[in-house]
Amino acid sequence: MLINNLGSLKAELSRYLFHQRFAPDYDTAVQFFEAVANRRLRVRSMESMTNLTTVDGVAALPTDYLVWRTVKNGSRPYMPELDYVHPAYLPPTVSLAGTPLTYAPIVFTIEGNNFITRPTVDSTVWEFHYYQKIPSINGSDINSNWLITDYPDFYLFGTLTELAAMQRNAEMAQLYKARRDEVMAEIIQLQALTTGATSPMMRTGEYY
Repeated sequence: MLINNLGSLKAELSRYLFHQRFAPDYDTAVQFFEAVANRRLRVRSMESMTNLTTVDGVAALPTDYLVWRTVKNGSRPYMPELDYVHPAYLPPTVSLAGTPLTYAPIVFTIEGNNFITRPTVDSTVWEFHYYQKIPSINGSDINSNWLITDYPDFYLFGTLTELAAMQRNAEMAQLYKARRDEVMAEIIQLQALTTGATSPMMRTGEYY
């Protein structure tokens, strides 16, 4: 059976498990598996970019935000990328409004659900590159996402691992956890290879 959405995944789970008593747990198992994938995967297909405009130096993070990659000045793309600082080292609020924006040492931090810059330059659009959450397929049988389309075996083995753990079947859980982790390692390696060759002058991605 072709696995390409939630409905086809559930049908395949039923075929593997031979019993419908597991069916009420399918959505929860999918939710748990997706949480594992979001915690552990940082691959090319999760990379995204959005523009942020601050108010008093603060902008809300994207709702699908996981981890930042880099921040650039979208209004002045030739300027260096912003440096990250821990919130404890964030300078006091100082506005650069009305002053020439050249190579001011602007820094940023992430605090709670907010992106914060200092000094504040609210007229600037910040090009925010980040890893985004994997869209959940829960909710409707026709729901799909890039992960189940490209790697259906990962979804299957990951969900089976969670179902086995719920049923306290240690042997089955260990079997499918090993299969899940093997596929995950292959996904990470494959997507790392598709970003191009590295050199001593290039930054490496967080894929390994």
